[in-house]
Amino acid sequence: MPVSLPLGDKPRQAPPPATTLRFPYHQPVELSNHADYRTLDLPKLFMTIRNPNDLTPLHTSALNIRMNRDTPLERLIPGIYLPPETWESDPAAFDDVNDFSRLTENARKLSNGTRVPGHQAYYVRMKELLCDNEDIYRVIERRPLDTRRSSVRIAHFRRFFQELHIVGEYWDTSLDAPSSHSTPDSLVVESMNNDTMNIDEVQSELQSTQSNEQSKTRTLRTVHINKSDPLPIITTSTAGNSSLLSPNYKRSSNGFSTASLRDSPPNVKSFTSTKDTYTGRRTSTGSAMPALHRHNLLKEFLEPILWAFGCRYDKPRTQPYLLLRNLKIPVDLSSVVYCTPEERPTTITGTLRGPLLGAQGRSETAFGEGGGQADVADLLREVGAMLLLAQQRAREGKEDVAPNADRWYVTKPRWGGGSGEAIGEALAPSPVEEVANAEHRYDDMTGRNEEPPMKKRSFERRLRGERAREAKKKEDWKKSVLPPASGWDKRVTYSRIGKDVASEFDDIYLVSSVNHHISLVRLRVHPQYLDYLANGGDPTGQPWFTLPMDRSRWFDLLVPEDRKAALRGVWGVVGWLMRA
Repeated sequence: MPVSLPLGDKPRQAPPPATTLRFPYHQPVELSNHADYRTLDLPKLFMTIRNPNDLTPLHTSALNIRMNRDTPLERLIPGIYLPPETWESDPAAFDDVNDFSRLTENARKLSNGTRVPGHQAYYVRMKELLCDNEDIYRVIERRPLDTRRSSVRIAHFRRFFQELHIVGEYWDTSLDAPSSHSTPDSLVVESMNNDTMNIDEVQSELQSTQSNEQSKTRTLRTVHINKSDPLPIITTSTAGNSSLLSPNYKRSSNGFSTASLRDSPPNVKSFTSTKDTYTGRRTSTGSAMPALHRHNLLKEFLEPILWAFGCRYDKPRTQPYLLLRNLKIPVDLSSVVYCTPEERPTTITGTLRGPLLGAQGRSETAFGEGGGQADVADLLREVGAMLLLAQQRAREGKEDVAPNADRWYVTKPRWGGGSGEAIGEALAPSPVEEVANAEHRYDDMTGRNEEPPMKKRSFERRLRGERAREAKKKEDWKKSVLPPASGWDKRVTYSRIGKDVASEFDDIYLVSSVNHHISLVRLRVHPQYLDYLANGGDPTGQPWFTLPMDRSRWFDLLVPEDRKAALRGVWGVVGWLMRA
């Protein structure tokens, strides 16, 4: 995996302003008139969606979602499956005789036959996640550690920290402060009575702060304000050369360097020096980070935890789409967690059980803008992914049936009761006959015993090959007309792993990720709700017609304590679902 070079402590050109942290927030509301659910046509409602701007709060209300935020982990899963506080201490400090759980953990098994991971497995992973970011970055960049710090050893989460180092170059603002010896980033000067700003005093002040000859080449901007034109014109001078620049500056807390000049009053002038002053970790802004890094960060965080339970993190091997009556809605699902089977021969063939839970990463950062449409779209992406997982888990004990398999044009002979071959195609020559006819015509033109020249023979070979390929294409159209692709993965044994037998609802879990944060989400789905999505009906007044949705708080993967809390939550969810 490529690792960026150390940036060092030397000042450099500042990156774009940091992206403001925003999180999706949309509270679905119930329809005012319950009779609307009886007349509501869900397929027609969702067929009108062409882009995210078409999404409205009506789409979330139609699904009857009930959202609860900042839910404690003890309410998402039974607290007995969460690692206790004693597991945050070194297991070597405990007495084996008195600690009954350590004596019995090797005797317990998960649903796939794997031993229940205990105190030692959790403590080793927790200790790695609690490492300081600066020490981790030095290890990844192969720089010497501070002599005052203890050595850092990374075994399970090395790839995670490599991805975290890349993500930090877009999001880590912990060191976003100009160095103490840098020149001012901007100077705000009050307007004079004339139209052109006098910058002699500003220029002399900046020249006095220069420390070497190489920094003498600087950009001097003069703001000319025309009273008839509200837009200022900035003239830039560098070593005697002048040019016109677009005034695309934005406002910052220390002056005029980061705000658009269109928003500033005409009596404010700015002068910005191009001297390098930034010494932080960022090289760009968070909104510009490619989505691949967020997916990789989520994957590398979950995989070391899943390996302890014998689970597998894999991408969907079939096109993920949600079935809504006769409508297929594409679903954004980054990856799915499956359970490896207990039988060794089945594992070798790549067959998996599940799905267990899902993972989804999203690149949007402009939440709370444009009337909250981004927040509505984000919620529907999560709900759509979890409803898809619920439909897949509900396939337990069922067989794949091709679409429209019972229709007359599938079961009865066609073409008037004939053999089924296309009319007129039986008399057409086959590709072999086409080649034989071409050779026969060649023999008639040139003579059977006459050897053609080399160029002519090669031309005839190409001609015969082209004719054979054209004839083959005419026959291939029959093979290309196939039924729709099935949404069932032949190498997955669908099962409701971890379903509570005492409840009719199936608990669907999703690890959701935005920015550099993750959250655990649970959606409770009733089997009759899935039947309503597939076949329709009147859900008015039915107790099953609701989608209770609980979300934990957002865990910041750049903060060691939040990484530990996220580890505890994921560990508890997987342990709860994988119980025997």
